[in-house]
Amino acid sequence: MSYSRRLLQQGTSLTRLAHQSRFKVVLDLLEETCYEKALDYGCGDGWLLKTAYEQQRIKTGIGVDVDDYMLNACAENLQSIADLQYCFPHNLAQFIEPKSCDLFICTETLEHVNNIEQVFDLVLPYCKPQATFIISVPIEVGPSLLFKQIGRYFANLKGNYGYERYTPRELFSAAMLWDVESFPSSHSLDAELKGHKGFNYQKVEQILQNRLTITRKIFSPFPWLNHFVNSTVIWVAQNRDI
Repeated sequence: MSYSRRLLQQGTSLTRLAHQSRFKVVLDLLEETCYEKALDYGCGDGWLLKTAYEQQRIKTGIGVDVDDYMLNACAENLQSIADLQYCFPHNLAQFIEPKSCDLFICTETLEHVNNIEQVFDLVLPYCKPQATFIISVPIEVGPSLLFKQIGRYFANLKGNYGYERYTPRELFSAAMLWDVESFPSSHSLDAELKGHKGFNYQKVEQILQNRLTITRKIFSPFPWLNHFVNSTVIWVAQNRDI
């Protein structure tokens, strides 16, 4: 089973709702615009890029991932679509020209990145002035974390869903005190690949504010509840380059 299909079809109703809602919001944000070239950083198996293409939201696209397994999945999923390509980050220059992308997508990726600033150092030169950015990350701090851990626990009972555990003290600190710095995690250690535990989406927002102009901020799957009981935060932004 593909990575995207596992997210959308396995787990519990809570975990499926979280993933399905996130994908729907991202695709809805593309509205009726047909972008000339999309850059999907952390494209996984290429499902989102392919869906946007089939819905005529993008004309061409390039998916980027650091994982051999995911790029092999892209090779299978995108093999019949010549307008969609995929590569490792360090190979981007071989596939696209500077300032050629008018859409940048990055969903559920930055929480795993060791240096988020370096991601933007890499991709911004390939984005057109005023390009649209759609970026999502999981909410792993505040009250939402309690509900997410409950959903993950029951999803794991149904199969090997996999998730990072918290001690009661760690969970209280992260969920009630909004403090993810007081306990060890991949985000507090010098780990190349980061996990969900210890991730604070507010730090990503600060980086975006420094680099881009944020035009919308959406919480999913229940937008009216803000950061309470939601699994994901999604930003829409524009490139400041003119």
